[in-house]
Amino acid sequence: MKKIADKYGTTDLLVVFGLNQPATVEILAKTFHDGDPSYAGTLGGVALELKSYHILELKAFIPDDVWEEQMAMHELEFEDELWEEIRRILTEIRGE
Repeated sequence: MKKIADKYGTTDLLVVFGLNQPATVEILAKTFHDGDPSYAGTLGGVALELKSYHILELKAFIPDDVWEEQMAMHELEFEDELWEEIRRILTEIRGE
């Protein structure tokens, strides 16, 4: 991701997750925004300030037939409480 950000800039770059584990989403979103907190990877101390979204937040932008074919079954994995927690985490990290 750092190579892509260095080459193209971060203005039109975002991160999209499809995970259903809130803790993992939080760590990854913070890493892409603030840098790797463990300083173990290439993003250690590198704040790309990328905004992260979950694929479910982008449903309105995906054609219905594509969504049905690629995501409809996965969407069923998300109970309301789980989805609300993931959305809260990402919204907070994005500063919205």
